[in-house]
Amino acid sequence: MKDLSQINARSIRLFLAVISEGSFSEVARQENLSPSSVSRTVIQLEQSLETQLLYRNTRAVAATDAGNIYAAAFREMLSQLEQAQTQIGERRQQPGGVFRFNAPVSFGLRHIAPWIAELSERYPALRLELNLTDNYIDPLADGTDLLLRIAPVQDSSLHGRFITRQRAYLVASPAYLERYGLPQTPEDLHGHRLLAYRGLMGLQRWYFTKGEEKLQLLPEPKIVSGNAEMLVKAAEDGAGIVLFPDWQISDSLRTQRLIPLMTDYTASYSATDHSLYMLYPGGRFPSLNTRTVIDFFMGKFGSPPYWQDV
Repeated sequence: MKDLSQINARSIRLFLAVISEGSFSEVARQENLSPSSVSRTVIQLEQSLETQLLYRNTRAVAATDAGNIYAAAFREMLSQLEQAQTQIGERRQQPGGVFRFNAPVSFGLRHIAPWIAELSERYPALRLELNLTDNYIDPLADGTDLLLRIAPVQDSSLHGRFITRQRAYLVASPAYLERYGLPQTPEDLHGHRLLAYRGLMGLQRWYFTKGEEKLQLLPEPKIVSGNAEMLVKAAEDGAGIVLFPDWQISDSLRTQRLIPLMTDYTASYSATDHSLYMLYPGGRFPSLNTRTVIDFFMGKFGSPPYWQDV
């Protein structure tokens, strides 16, 4: 069994430095140590791991295959250790400075903007820049600290917090249903007035699932718009039937300005499930500012989020 008692951050850093410099003496000079001390530290590391880490000759040293494998693991371990130290250190500080937050327009207006004043008052040293856009944002290129993204899967290049799986509802106003009747199946929708959203990917398609039955509908709408809020208002006013996510119409459902239809079907405007995430670029450990803002909004949203309590 390997004796790991001699392995510590100092011995790992010296080993990585020897690989980088290719020389015990150069590392010794940089660290103000004797070459024999550096060599002895690496030998102890090899003994603890029961593995030769370096090839040695009179001119230089180089990592063995095992040495390269351990070096990669050590670099990752030290990186995580440094991030953890940074995270712990930040806990003694207060959030502050410029913080750039991006969210889709409708979600931002309905579920981010109402809490911004409280967030700013609670953390007065934060300078908030809230950008609402439905365009795709590359947080690294855009300089965004945090973005709320609604997507089929989480971007593997980003880290963050899962909020919830998105649900969608086919809805209409009581006045519309009284005038035009209640559709029972997706086929019935061909005889109704439909409202449809047109976004960056074109006209929204509607998908319906009931057991093994899967149907897709390309609406022939009476009203088309790239503004979701306008379509919600039109539906509330009796203009037709619309399909929108829960967070978009939760208030309308709660007050019965809109009524869910065909509830024995699962409705969606995408062939794949979408979820909501709060994402940030960089390492897996968020900055103090990012962690603070995420925790603030997760607390406000609740679990499950308040917009699903309808």
